[in-house]
Amino acid sequence: MNTLSIDSSTKRLSIAASRNERLLSEITADDSTNHMVSIMGMLDRVLVKSKLTLEQIDVFGVNSGPGDFTGTRIGISIIKILSLLENKLAYGIDSLDAIAVGMGLRNTGFIAKALGKNSSVILMPCIDVKREEVYFAFYNVTAREPIPVGRLQETEGKNSYIARVTGQRVRYTIKKTGENFLMRHDSLENFLGKLTGGGAFKIPGVAAEYLNPEVLIGGNCYLSYGRIISDIVKKGKIFTLDKKTAFPHAEYINICSYYNALKKAEAKNIVPVYVRDFIPFGGR
Repeated sequence: MNTLSIDSSTKRLSIAASRNERLLSEITADDSTNHMVSIMGMLDRVLVKSKLTLEQIDVFGVNSGPGDFTGTRIGISIIKILSLLENKLAYGIDSLDAIAVGMGLRNTGFIAKALGKNSSVILMPCIDVKREEVYFAFYNVTAREPIPVGRLQETEGKNSYIARVTGQRVRYTIKKTGENFLMRHDSLENFLGKLTGGGAFKIPGVAAEYLNPEVLIGGNCYLSYGRIISDIVKKGKIFTLDKKTAFPHAEYINICSYYNALKKAEAKNIVPVYVRDFIPFGGR
């Protein structure tokens, strides 16, 4: 299954093509100030590098936000047009879902070690959504098969560490647990402190308690609120900061879209995700 996705939700525009879970090509403009000018040329170069034509794409994906207002809408518009022209499926992927997948891909060594000592692994993508607020959610990571303690090895891969147990790669399941949260940045430390205690991590609205937890914090929140995030990591002990996944990438959108297609998820009309009620033209 060939997948093509766009992530234009931040200043770092990225476009990627994948076959199943394997990345074929990705091009990133690290500081694109005008997505409309860059996006079509980048899309063409990704297809050329992947040795694919537009007609060979089976599934399209796009980051539907939250993110930059104009950039997100540009990406959505182009993907909707391409999927309509080619009569193919298109999925809008939430920014938090995309970052969570990236955190899983780029921290396999951390995850394998934690699971190997029977810890619960929680990913916490957290993004700065302006107005001194952060937006985040929690994702539980489990191995499809138990990891035997003391039999873990790590080999350095291209972008991350690949966890191996007795010569076999370990496959993980990343599942969102609970709702999305929006709050002031200066309330985050107190909020997270209330979720820990007695060797467990308790997510609001979720009956399950995650024992012996390891919580990995990713996303771009540390770029804006580094002191607060550092204090959380230093004081909380169960928290670890992931600086590798500050921004989502089209590669992660591809993976999410691929699995949506595999499980035959409904391809709904793609609309931008807003963390607050959207009132156009500066109205009140």
